[in-house]
Amino acid sequence: MLTTAQVRELKPRDKMYEVTCAAVAGFVVRVLPSGKKVFLVRRQVDGKYRREKIGPLGPSLGVDEARRRALLMLAGDAHDEVNAEPAVRRSEPAPARSRSVARRSAPPPVRQVEPVKPPEPARLTVRDLAERYTREFIDVYLKDSSAFNYRRHLELDILPVLGDRDFESITRADAQALHARLRKTPGSANYVLCILGSLYTRIIDDWELSDMRHPTAGVKRFKINTRERFLTPEERQRIQDATEAGLRTPSGRKGHLEPRGVWALQLLALTGLRRSEICDLTWPMVDWQHACLRLPDTKTGQRIVHISTQVVALLRHIHDQTGSPRRGRVVGSRTGERLVSINRTWATLRKAIDIPDVRLHDLRHSFASDALMGGVPLAVVGEMLGHRQPNTTKRYAHLANSVVRDAVEFTATRIVAAGHTVNSPSSTPFAPLRDDQWARIAPLVDAHRPRGGKPVELRRIVDGIRWVLHSKARWRDMPAIYGKSTTCWRWYNRWCEDGTWPTVEATITALSAR
Repeated sequence: MLTTAQVRELKPRDKMYEVTCAAVAGFVVRVLPSGKKVFLVRRQVDGKYRREKIGPLGPSLGVDEARRRALLMLAGDAHDEVNAEPAVRRSEPAPARSRSVARRSAPPPVRQVEPVKPPEPARLTVRDLAERYTREFIDVYLKDSSAFNYRRHLELDILPVLGDRDFESITRADAQALHARLRKTPGSANYVLCILGSLYTRIIDDWELSDMRHPTAGVKRFKINTRERFLTPEERQRIQDATEAGLRTPSGRKGHLEPRGVWALQLLALTGLRRSEICDLTWPMVDWQHACLRLPDTKTGQRIVHISTQVVALLRHIHDQTGSPRRGRVVGSRTGERLVSINRTWATLRKAIDIPDVRLHDLRHSFASDALMGGVPLAVVGEMLGHRQPNTTKRYAHLANSVVRDAVEFTATRIVAAGHTVNSPSSTPFAPLRDDQWARIAPLVDAHRPRGGKPVELRRIVDGIRWVLHSKARWRDMPAIYGKSTTCWRWYNRWCEDGTWPTVEATITALSAR
């Protein structure tokens, strides 16, 4: 229902637009580019919609008065039919009467007409707005898999319970009761509450149909237990051995593995991408020159995925084995369609090495865990996985129990060592680069500096890397004087891959010995 506050908050746009009242079908407020607001009545006449002006918003005409006039105008046809006087036929003249009779005759009786009540405004139900929500939001903004889940939960969980209710009658208690009904499946219960909240966000904020309180605000979600399953180095070695054995097994024999399924699994393990991103990967998306994958559409939108030299080598092997195609899928079926046997390949491997609790998606989790255990900063891991929100990446920071054990062991060792070495001389302090050392290694590190972009001070970056390696600390603990830890880590990783860093270390060590 349009309220005075809502009408006042309507802002002018470049073009005229109209807002319809949800309570009175046909009551419209038109907002002009000048900021002027005019109330109208829209009704269907002879199959066409026509608008009639009620008046502009002002001191003498508010929203309530305009709505009352709109109801009268919409009910005007019924008033006209009831109040109309019967027409006098000209072909039947009235009989002549004498003046004396006319004086004595009584006046005609006054016809009493009962006033016609205006029709009750049609109230919108949750089902009505769910249809609009599907048409204007789900079908427009959501991807196919998410849109399917939204429609399914609307039809199965929300509309059977709340569909026939007036949308403004839904309260927080109703949302909480719906959530509690699905407590046996807490994940689905939270998902249904998310869909209901999204529906009412459109109703209240986007469509401005009501100023009611959001029914899902403050409803507590169920806690979901996250799975903490990662591949160990021993399991990775067993997978590699089983993979090689499966490729050697002739087709039709038990344990045989198709090369295409194995290629897909290897790409999943080495890139941390999602299964759909690997299955939909095509050769035009592979940027050989810059060693990256340019994905036009993923779960979080367009992405540029940087890949390692091992992935580049694997892609070149696949490219050679499939006839050096220029187009088509990287790991498609034999007919070039989407690969669907990847789950069967993974099931064969799991059975061969007895790891039934490891899902295919756990390869992505293991990729993130290995990066964190190797000292990669959390923010960089989020970029590697393509996470839009930092909180999504934080779930990996505490999942690898070995990292926690190593941290506890490291902390306890330092405490015990400090108690026994109070009077002993301190360890060798870190010494920044001298001018003569920097003069010798500057040509080495500067040769790979990218041209263009924001300039960086490579001497400070080299000192930051040396400080981390000298102190054996985490990258995130690097002092701020050396810049951002993520920047130093990227340069260190680049110099290690191209062989520059071992030369730099050898040069510094040789000069330090003098």
